[in-house]
Order: sequence, then C-alpha cells, then structure tokens
Amino acid sequence: MKWVAAWCALALLSLPVFYACQRQSGLEGKYSGKASGHASGDLVLHLQNDGKGRWEIDGESTPLRWEERQGALWLHLKAGGVIVVRLAAPQGTLEMALPGVGPLQLKKND
Repeated sequence: MKWVAAWCALALLSLPVFYACQRQSGLEGKYSGKASGHASGDLVLHLQNDGKGRWEIDGESTPLRWEERQGALWLHLKAGGVIVVRLAAPQGTLEMALPGVGPLQLKKND
C-alpha cells in the first residue's frame, strides 16, 4: 500500500513538468509569403509545437529549431545561422529582412 501512495505522489508531482513541456506558445503552425524582389515561388515556414520546424524556399527544405525569446521568434537553422523574426501586429504575422531576398512578411495559414 505504501508503494501505491508513493507512486501516486510521484505522478502528481511530475504533472506540472509534463504540462510545461507540452505548452504551446500560439506561434505553432504554417506561415507563407512572398519576398519583394524575389521572383520564385512562395516562402513557407512550418513551426511545430516541439520547437522544431522547417523553412521552404525555391523547392528546398531546411530543418530548424525555433524559440520565442525577447519578444521575437528566433530560428536556429541546421546550417548554423540564426534568423531573428519580428512578431508583428496583427497577430499571426512575421516580418524579417533576409540578405539576397529582401523584406519578407509571412502570414499564418492555420
């Protein structure tokens, strides 16, 4: 009986940790847009709730990690670069300037 009580106490203590790991920031989803001065197709950013995602441009996909930090969205590319994205009003809009691409605004699709 003591083991059952100890197990229940441990389970209750671990619930906040479990829910903290599952917490969503509201940024998860698919974003798309087109850069001014960029003749090719749409740019798409996928943000998953586990902090992973991918960036798609010109038919190529790049995996990334993401986090919300200091009021901005930080994209950590697998190649080693970091892109800091401004969270714009209206909610669901991301703004950035990429070298060689120009200003870019992405809107949330889902």
